[in-house]
Parts: sequence; C-alpha cells; structure tokens
Amino acid sequence: MNGKLCFICGDDDYLVDSAARERINQLVPASDRALGVEIVDGRRDTADEIRCAVDACMESVQTPGFFGAAKVTWFRDVTFLTGSGRVSETVAAKEAVEKLTEWLKKGLLDGQVLILTAGKVLRSSVFFKVCQKQGEVEDFGGGLKSWEREKLADQRLETLAKKAGLVFDTDARTEFLNRVGFDTRSLVQEIEKLRLYVTGRDRVTVADVREITSIGREAEAWDLLDAFGERDALGVLLTLKRLGGQKGVGIMLAAMLEKNVRELLVLREAYDRKWAYGSKGGSCGWNASLPPEAVALLNVLPVNPKSMNAWAMKKKLPHALNYTVQELRVARFRILELREKMVSTSLPEMFLLETALLRIIGNKQMAVAKSRPMRAGAR
Repeated sequence: MNGKLCFICGDDDYLVDSAARERINQLVPASDRALGVEIVDGRRDTADEIRCAVDACMESVQTPGFFGAAKVTWFRDVTFLTGSGRVSETVAAKEAVEKLTEWLKKGLLDGQVLILTAGKVLRSSVFFKVCQKQGEVEDFGGGLKSWEREKLADQRLETLAKKAGLVFDTDARTEFLNRVGFDTRSLVQEIEKLRLYVTGRDRVTVADVREITSIGREAEAWDLLDAFGERDALGVLLTLKRLGGQKGVGIMLAAMLEKNVRELLVLREAYDRKWAYGSKGGSCGWNASLPPEAVALLNVLPVNPKSMNAWAMKKKLPHALNYTVQELRVARFRILELREKMVSTSLPEMFLLETALLRIIGNKQMAVAKSRPMRAGAR
C-alpha cells in the first residue's frame, strides 16, 4: 500500500464523518478494523492538549500495523485547523498547524495512511494547499446562503428517503424541512424516526411529520420570523420561550431578524412603487417591465431581491404588506439598537428581544389595517 493522505473538511459534520468512514471501509477489511484503525481525537482546547494531539497523530501514522496488516490513522475533528474561533487563533494552535504542515510536505511513506477531518478550512491556507498537493481533498464547504442550503437539504432528503424506503407527499416534504431544518445529521435521525413510525406503509403524510418529527433550533428561528411577519405577538413570545436557555441564541436571532426586516423593507418599497405585485394566498412576483431606475437600484443591493425564489417571495411579500415602509424603517433601527444593548448591558437577551419585538409588532388589527393599501374606489 502506498502512502496516502486524505483530508475531508466542511461545516456539515455528518457528511464529513460519513465520508471518512467510507474511506476507512475501502482501505481496511472489516475483519481488520478493530486493530487496523486508530483514532486520534483532534478536539483540543489547551496548548498542551493541541501539541499532544499532533504528536499522537504523527506517532500513530509512523507506527506500522500488527504483523504488517493494513493500518489507517484517523485524526478526527481537528478543531484548531479551522482558522477561526478562539482555539485556532492561539499561538499553540498556529504552531501545531505549522508543525503538521511541514511534516506532511515531506509526504507519507509507503504503507502510511492518514485520514484527517475538520470543519470548514480556508482554501487559501498553506495547510489546505499542502493537502491538495500531497494527497486527496474532499471539501464539503460551508457558508452557503439560505436558499443554497435549502436546495441541498431538499436533494439529500430525496436520497435519504429513498434509502429508507419512504415517499413524501409534496406538502409533507415541505413541512418536514420547515420543522427539521437543513442539518444532515438531523435529517437522518428524523427520517429514521418516521420510518419506524409508519411501519407497514411507505407514504409519509403531513400528519405523520407533525406527529413524530422534532422541531430543530433552526426551524424554531424560522417560526420566529413567520410570527414577526404575521405580527403575531403570542407566536413571538411562545417561540422565544422554546428557544430560551440556549447559549448565544439571542445574538443569532437578532441578526436573522435584522436581515429579514431589510428584505421586507425592500419588498414593501417595491410593492408601493408597483415594481412587485401579490397578495396573501395569491400569486406574487415582479412586473415584467421595470423602469431603468428600478433595475439600477435592485442591482446595487447586496442580494438582488429579484433572484428570490417563488416560494420565498410568496411567503415574504404578505409579511411585508403587514407593515408600512415607515414601520419597517423603525423596526430595523430598533433591532440594530437591540443588538447593541445585547453586548453592552447585563439585561437577559430574551427579555430584550421580547420587549423590542412587542414594541415593533404593536396592535395587529390596527397596524395591519393601516398598512394595507386601499382598494380602488375606497375612500
């Protein structure tokens, strides 16, 4: 067996882990895996732990298997390689990465096999380039936009459901992704629960999904955006209560809300200027012929709203119509103010979120009546 280096990285830990196990299965016969695979844990926090982990990895690779049998070293979940975060920014982490890089530059000897897994790693880093030159790299990437993650999750759901022998109704498919989110590990776990629940049949309905699947943190966050868009104060409070107690969730939700309000503001402006059309429960879209100033304005935005898929447009435009342009401008100001308070005061995050959102939402009936455009002929 020639020396072999395989580096697998990406934000989706399930896909990274599965790819590593698949490589191990290809390289080591099942009968030899108990003694032929050595796992070195790369999840390290202190300087001494990081140094010891690198040394243990190098020692394992250089130690041959028993009686010449095939051996694979798996340096697993190497947290100090990501290039971001508290651990990877330490001097010890940088020195460890440099030591590992210099060692790999020399190449692995015949019979030495190293599989190394980590989170998202910069493609421009020296370590990444060395792995590309000396071995094989499988990069599952990260930092995808929400619609890209949604598309990938939909594709994986199709594959995972087929493997489990399940067929989702169209509405059940949408409900499943809305509840579970886009994380592959969560998709796998919830599909397995559904498979056991619907024993004796293969078709999955919306009722099945609602009965047995768990709602993930990401799905809860989308529920908050929906409740905000509907100006549903009770829905906002209930969702925040379910999300409470999770470390750092307040900052994450505030960032999501600020982005959502920006999108609603653009849609409301576009509707008022007759660039976009639509209503709740009806068709939504962009008018075919837009004036030059509209095209120029939309093109300079960080994300052109015209690229929004039909499903998102149909969901967000009615939310935008629940607010006036002025209300959305005030909402954005208050959410930016909220983010500043979260890092500058000692008040609980959820209390700050609740009070800020209740001020923005106000009285639904009065606010919605005021924000709806008047019908032709109305006085």
